Amino acid sequence: MESLLAAAHELLQKNTESVEYGGTTWRYSVPSRSTYPHQWLWDSCFHATIWSLFDLPRACDELRSILLWQHEDGLIPHIVFWHSESLPRRFWHHLESTDAWSFTRSERPKTTVLTQPPVLASTVERLVLAGAEDFLAETLPRLERYYRYLATNRDPDSDGLISTICQFETGLDYSPAYDQSLSVRFDQPLRISMAVRRVKLANKLTGYDLERIFASERHVEDVLVNTIWIDNLKALARLARRANEEELASWAEAKAVQALQSLLERSWDVNRGLFFNLDGSEEKRPDVKTIQCLMPLLLDDLPPEMVERLLEHLTNPKEFGAPYPVPSVALDEPSYSDGCNFGRTRLIWRGPFSMNTNWFLWQGLLRHREPGLASHLVERSLSVVERSGFNEFFSAESGDPLGADHFGWATLVADMEVSGKARPSLS
Repeated sequence: MESLLAAAHELLQKNTESVEYGGTTWRYSVPSRSTYPHQWLWDSCFHATIWSLFDLPRACDELRSILLWQHEDGLIPHIVFWHSESLPRRFWHHLESTDAWSFTRSERPKTTVLTQPPVLASTVERLVLAGAEDFLAETLPRLERYYRYLATNRDPDSDGLISTICQFETGLDYSPAYDQSLSVRFDQPLRISMAVRRVKLANKLTGYDLERIFASERHVEDVLVNTIWIDNLKALARLARRANEEELASWAEAKAVQALQSLLERSWDVNRGLFFNLDGSEEKRPDVKTIQCLMPLLLDDLPPEMVERLLEHLTNPKEFGAPYPVPSVALDEPSYSDGCNFGRTRLIWRGPFSMNTNWFLWQGLLRHREPGLASHLVERSLSVVERSGFNEFFSAESGDPLGADHFGWATLVADMEVSGKARPSLS
């Protein structure tokens, strides 16, 4: 265990950037120097979780550096370009900013106007429980603005579930769960890649006007995003209550209840025993089995009969019970692939497993009193890291490393090994 923690610490330290800005030194860890040289929102939350195992002040700094860039409306961007002067003039960075002419200007975007799965509240809760009590007062106002932004601006049908406006907001970039909304087939990798960029271009041409984007049907109520939304609303409520902010606590609890009810009523497919995304205002469900379908296992108040059905899929060796679980796409799906490269086209989240989704599911298994399955998931996850190091993805069939190397969120396996039981809560 000590050697794994030491390796995790060494990687996050090597990936750390220190930047002088506004008279202050800001510190953050990039996901991977070779592939992802900027700061990502949910990656920093994962990094902060691991930093808290050996350096709590550094964990707090990881979140401070992303919270600094909160927009006036409350949005926290999914990427911060601390070294924006080095950005290419014509590249994807500009498609994710509001300025229609940013690619012609000398000043480059500092952030995107997209966000990511809202895992911030549970991360702050983790740091508070580890002893960073003063961090709660510092961050709670920003957390409140962010979660109220999501509730107000990202829920066009007022059902409690929040919508993403580009699949990069989900963190599951090219998952086949989104192929239907793009009107592409799973065996058309170049068309998939181009279709995603057309969505971003269309959004940019509106100036990222949410009303126009929602009217154009370019939005998805994603199961993973909304599972994390519900779980983090509960964390926000506990934090608020700890800070004697009863109004905020009551609001967050009510939102969590509403969102869970909508998720159960609208995303659950009783015949298939899985949860599915809801595409557009008509809430069409894709029929492909992906990691999103299992994610509500994270929720401790999921009805037992639904838990049982999800566990059947999770352990089925023809679906998600792979030799190295949990694949991002079920093994028996036509769209399943054991790699990340399709000729010259790189498409991730189409089969290989990632440590962050394993980490979420591990927590869910503990919450639903499945220690045997949780231990198996830890053992399999640990085995690939011990063999190949911290990687972005791993083959679900062979355990071979895939995607970016020296990847920050793969250090979550250290948390899985250190913790033999569910984390305490503030309740």
